[in-house]
Amino acid sequence: MCGIAGVVNWGQGVAEVRTVERLLSALEHRGPDSRGTISRGDAAIGAVRLSIVDVDGSNQPISYKDDDVHLVFNGEIYNHTQLRRDLVGAGHRFLTDGDGEVVLASYLHDAEHFAEQLDGMFAFAIWDARREILVVGRDRMGIKPLYVYASRDRLVFSSELRSLVADRHVPLDLNRDAIADYFTVRFSPTTCSPLSQVRKIEPGTTVTFDRRNTSGVVRASHRLAFPTFSGENEGPGSLDRVLREAVSTTLAPDAPPAAFLSGGLDSATVSALAAQQAGRIDAFSVGYTDGTWQDETRYAIEVAQHISARHGITHLTEANVQEAFLATLRSLDEPIYTPVCLSTYAVSGLAARDHKTVLAGDGSDELFLGYAHMHEAHQASLQGRPWRDEYWHALGWWAADDRRRVLDDDMLRRCAPDISQERFGFTDLAANGVDAAEAIRWFEVTAKLPEYHLPRVDRLSMAHGLEVRVPFLRDGVVDWALAQPARTLMVGRPKEALRTAARGLVPSGIVDRPKQKFSAPASRWLAGPLRDMTLDLLADKVGAEELGLDPAGLAQVAAEFHRDPSANSRTMWGIVTLLAWHLSFTDHARLVRSADTS
Repeated sequence: MCGIAGVVNWGQGVAEVRTVERLLSALEHRGPDSRGTISRGDAAIGAVRLSIVDVDGSNQPISYKDDDVHLVFNGEIYNHTQLRRDLVGAGHRFLTDGDGEVVLASYLHDAEHFAEQLDGMFAFAIWDARREILVVGRDRMGIKPLYVYASRDRLVFSSELRSLVADRHVPLDLNRDAIADYFTVRFSPTTCSPLSQVRKIEPGTTVTFDRRNTSGVVRASHRLAFPTFSGENEGPGSLDRVLREAVSTTLAPDAPPAAFLSGGLDSATVSALAAQQAGRIDAFSVGYTDGTWQDETRYAIEVAQHISARHGITHLTEANVQEAFLATLRSLDEPIYTPVCLSTYAVSGLAARDHKTVLAGDGSDELFLGYAHMHEAHQASLQGRPWRDEYWHALGWWAADDRRRVLDDDMLRRCAPDISQERFGFTDLAANGVDAAEAIRWFEVTAKLPEYHLPRVDRLSMAHGLEVRVPFLRDGVVDWALAQPARTLMVGRPKEALRTAARGLVPSGIVDRPKQKFSAPASRWLAGPLRDMTLDLLADKVGAEELGLDPAGLAQVAAEFHRDPSANSRTMWGIVTLLAWHLSFTDHARLVRSADTS
């Protein structure tokens, strides 16, 4: 619902409100309805707000002047009503009805452990001026983002990297390990960013910064706990019950209900439960007019008719796909390898015409082991094959021969499977007696989900001022799924537990339909509307060496693409996405810094 940003100049007594205003200007898409800043001592913090429901006193920052503490907050606290009651019982008097103040009051009540009580999707920053400390944190699933640059005398934070670089003090040096991670598994570890001196606050952590600890100290953790089992654990209640409760609590009160509807089981289940609980809903889908197998709109139409939803469909066509590609890259903080980024951007734009919030089905495949590559790696482990490397290879997007031909020697070394697995901590996870199914699920839920899927959804929806809520990542559903040993979820068809819960809610053809990965016709786009742009990027080679791409190898793949644009489209999509992202990001940084005349 918001974007947040701030600057702390340790020990200088100078609050840079103008810099924070520039950071907020780069976040206006996240919060077009209002903005505010406050400065105290060394710090200035601010927020832009997307007003989903107008609650008195919800504009930010929120301050308690007597205690000299100040909050900026992004997200939703679903249990704020109960927390408010508890705090009132403990003697606290509230000034507003919003959930943001509950975060601030909880901090004052228990500064060490307050974030553990917050159930929701959030990122926050609290400037405690009397103690001269900055406390920041994120939700345990990593739904809401928070980037930090911390040097000895300066700290800058923001909801988006493209905002953070509006501060000219933030170095723009690329993190070559993060680029290697893009080349190997499409995303980076939860602490890394594409810039070597910028990090992300880890999901489920609360970090305190002060003059003595300018790099920050993790004071409390509400991270997910690795599941342990005594026998065959039962989950907390039935999946059907926790799903219904999850949808009920994520539907925005007093806002018209809406959902993304791809035609698959996950979004169909969420949409059906929303329609059952809220009455008629609006559903939004994206299709492709060239009739490829990736187009699932016929299934989405079937579900929409079944639940009597008002159904809107947008299409990516040869006429608009280049514009969507460029707009998508302008909205991303980090390069993300998946053509469905364009689809997410397009369907978000459609939904944002009449809505400020929608529900989506993200998270189900990770929790319930829905992807084919998970099952294939698990089978490899049962057959005594090197499942770890097979799984790692399945996460990637190009053949080893192409990688050796196009990358320079340093980048090739960083991309070696043993080195990249070590960077992610996957080596230790897989070596500590954890069976393959459990290791795979844990990695997908705690690494791939927050750094690959959720950033795509957050940035590309918020680019249109639209907030996406994800019922599958509510605490009850996550706890239910992780209470099931992963190996039991590998038995039979993928996501059998969810199919059982969805039966009767959605058409049986959708329930029993084999998993189809949400995808897009990238090869047709490259061969058609994106062909000339791709050739220009490959010819210009802007940033190629900085990104670890060998110019001679790049010239080879460019010649092959020129001869046959439809060949080797996976490799070409990965390369052109990275080059185009880097060009867009550096141009953006140059533009926002040119406004800095201080």
